[in-house]
Amino acid sequence: MDVVQSTTTEITIAKKSFKKIPSVLLGSLVEEPKKRHAVPNHLLESKIYSELERSKVIQAEPAVLHYGGYEVGKHHQQTMKLINISGDVINLHIIPPQTKYFQIKYNKTHRLVPGLSYVVTVDFCPDEWRYYYDCIRIHCQGEDTLVVPVHAYPAVNVVEFPSFINLSDVSVGQ
Repeated sequence: MDVVQSTTTEITIAKKSFKKIPSVLLGSLVEEPKKRHAVPNHLLESKIYSELERSKVIQAEPAVLHYGGYEVGKHHQQTMKLINISGDVINLHIIPPQTKYFQIKYNKTHRLVPGLSYVVTVDFCPDEWRYYYDCIRIHCQGEDTLVVPVHAYPAVNVVEFPSFINLSDVSVGQ
């Protein structure tokens, strides 16, 4: 019978310190990602949206959305109806606001039957105390378009005014 000799396994640790590879060399090995351009929106670039409140086939209620007296950092919501005022079934394209402060939510399942409406929820979240403006664009069949402006302004939303204000006498220049 043969005797098998056991071999010893030794791990040798290199005592040399590893050299740092210059970043110029690493940069040449890694390709920088290409910046993507925004996808163009044909309806936004080729159509003129100038009709307010109602067009030939669609009506917006309310025609203009106002967010007055908002609080910074809080979400504010309003709803808007898009009503089919024509006699035909229509299909809409709703182009959302272009800024990050306004976002819309809606449920569009089928084409819009005459007399019925889509309910669009407009969410607004400001990050500073200033005036905000954007618009929601609606494209219908053919050249029929509608624009719904959205305004948000820092104003005091108080409806209670004092019935009497006393402004005392003051010398000129004081």
